[in-house]
Amino acid sequence: MDEPAANPIIVALLFVLRCVVPLAIMLGVSYWLRRLGWISEPPAPPANGNLDPTAPKRAEANPERSGARKAERSRRARP
Repeated sequence: MDEPAANPIIVALLFVLRCVVPLAIMLGVSYWLRRLGWISEPPAPPANGNLDPTAPKRAEANPERSGARKAERSRRARP
């Protein structure tokens, strides 16, 4: 029990280094792999928002969820 307590600043610094050093290594490896051409940049997403370019566009308005349909239902529900 004669050991001095660890300085909280040193403990916090070691905790931050434990998180930052692996992150820096992963980002550095990723950067070099991209720079050397072993990993290519992902393609741009399609303009219509679909992942499948052959898929048809979805309908713009759903009649089940339209405001007119909801108003009609609420009028029928009232006595």
